[in-house]
Amino acid sequence: LPRAFFTEKAFPENETVWTTGVIGSGAKAISNELVYEHRIGARGQYEVRLPIAAQQQEPGGAWSRGIGDVEFAVRRTFYANLDRGSIFAAGGAIVAPTGKENEGLGNGFWIYEPFAMWGQMIESNAFLQVHGGIEFPSDQTLGDTESFVRTAVGYTFARDQGFGRAWTPMLEVLTTSPQGAATEWDVVPQVQVSLSKLQHILLNVGVRVPLNEREERKPEVLTYFLWDWFDGGLFQFWR
Repeated sequence: LPRAFFTEKAFPENETVWTTGVIGSGAKAISNELVYEHRIGARGQYEVRLPIAAQQQEPGGAWSRGIGDVEFAVRRTFYANLDRGSIFAAGGAIVAPTGKENEGLGNGFWIYEPFAMWGQMIESNAFLQVHGGIEFPSDQTLGDTESFVRTAVGYTFARDQGFGRAWTPMLEVLTTSPQGAATEWDVVPQVQVSLSKLQHILLNVGVRVPLNEREERKPEVLTYFLWDWFDGGLFQFWR
């Protein structure tokens, strides 16, 4: 199952991902996120997310730079059936208020997030993935409870009977529902390509397009570089 930008995979991995996002209109921003994922046995995984951003708090305003709110998460795969092509996992995350709230780099409170993921292969090359959860703020006076559902669908084209370079066009549909506010909708068309023949080095390029609330939310160009270090070294199997 390929990795989308926002829809988490149910399959546990040993990998490192560097994601960059650029917002070029309105209040401009350049966001970076380093994700480290490590398996715990055959079914478990823990991960750490470190965001680093440079952004304007208002259009044409001064730039703020620094580390955002760091996230720690654990999860476990509870169901996996290769014959049916199905997998289900669930877990929880804690987001620490490490970013500077007054510069727009952090929330200023802790967030607790239970979540679940489902992955389904469709025949041999197509797939559907669903990731949902709820975010609870530690201080209800500073933040609102939010629920989210993220869905990714795509198809993989691969050379050498599936063991060569691969291209995966995907489409994500994202919904975020803050308590007492309108649901935000986004679509994220993207294409992932393997840079190594072993498919352990991957590049993904896409754009997040808001479908509503466009006065405050602008399109964001996205890319990530993924290294599945369990399968091979960073400079191995490129040819």
